[in-house]
Amino acid sequence: MGVKIEYFLSKPQEKTKSVLNRLSLPTNESILIIRGDIFRSPCITSFINFSRQFPNEFVQAKMANENAGMSLLPAAEPYLDGIDWPLINNAENNSVVTLVLHGLCNMLDSFQAYLQVNLSLARNDIPALTPMERSFTSANPEQDFYVGAKADTQGLDKQHAWGIIGENSKVDPSVEMKNTVIIGNDTLIDKGSMLENCLILPHTYVGEGLEVNNSILCKNLLINLNTDGHILVDDQALIGPSQLEANITPSQTHFMTRIFILAILLISLPFWPLLATYALIRVILLKLKAKPIIQEMINDNLGQSLVVYSFNTPTRIISLLPQLCLVLTGQLDLFGAPAQIRYASGQNKHRLGVFGPVQLLLDEDAPEEERSLLILEFDNNSSNTKYLSLLKQSLFIPKALHSQESVNKAIY
Repeated sequence: MGVKIEYFLSKPQEKTKSVLNRLSLPTNESILIIRGDIFRSPCITSFINFSRQFPNEFVQAKMANENAGMSLLPAAEPYLDGIDWPLINNAENNSVVTLVLHGLCNMLDSFQAYLQVNLSLARNDIPALTPMERSFTSANPEQDFYVGAKADTQGLDKQHAWGIIGENSKVDPSVEMKNTVIIGNDTLIDKGSMLENCLILPHTYVGEGLEVNNSILCKNLLINLNTDGHILVDDQALIGPSQLEANITPSQTHFMTRIFILAILLISLPFWPLLATYALIRVILLKLKAKPIIQEMINDNLGQSLVVYSFNTPTRIISLLPQLCLVLTGQLDLFGAPAQIRYASGQNKHRLGVFGPVQLLLDEDAPEEERSLLILEFDNNSSNTKYLSLLKQSLFIPKALHSQESVNKAIY
């Protein structure tokens, strides 16, 4: 969305004015300050537009008769204690302007409050924040389910429940759900489980026959809403991180393919000095932080760690040419999962290779979830030409793609 977010650590219950001083932010300039522990109906644009009409007066925002936790400097500088923790309603004062905003304003000061916000979203109670998932009828006469794309769910019309089921999640048909159930993306609910009044955060596995009632689950963390207590569960058969991996057959590069790669290396070798020179000129002109020849540590298919090199060029397939030598030695496959140490953890079921969808199509800083989903989709693609299509597409991508949707288009 074009938003750049930088994080700054603050002390517990630190005063807003103290944080501003440590950040060295000028209080005489136009700066919007918003508390992040409040879930509001969309209202920031309205607040800014209204406040600009009173540049010399403090505008206090109220929503649902609560302090909305927003201030606009410099007029708000004398009133910054109004958004300090614990949050209080600003005192009625003739010297301030009050803006009454319409919508919901929820303090996220407890696990129960966090659940209630999610329930409000599932009930479609928050204007302008309608769930984007598809609506499916349930056995509950008042509410339906909202189900995300690629979710595997069956028999929702027989469930006496309602809520949200996120993208790429799987709920076994034998699972019984009651009242409110909210399931995040990439989550697996195993057979025989019972869910009631619960929130299951993304990338969580709920084990076979587990009963979850009035709780929040986050990977291996169980939070009981009755007591606000939490338990770390070490038994992966009960709850844990969801790892939905495709079943693939390990394979090594064919002998004839190695002969072909050797020919490519012999033909391209005279051009390597030119590529290195081009990379150097590119780094200087574009003032890039990376070096012309990139050095990194990888793990190979033999369980060894070694240093490899690549050219700093915008076309990934060309930049990885030096690593083709590892295919000849059998340390890497031609196609496979990323061998870089920052990617390779937890991918024991995948052969590691020089080329692959992650290496050729994704940015270096792509999130873990996006890399995992891309590998899953590529593995499940049964097309005989998917590798050729991948190489062809990578030649016309001057820089890494940043969205899962564009990556899917590139592969398929």
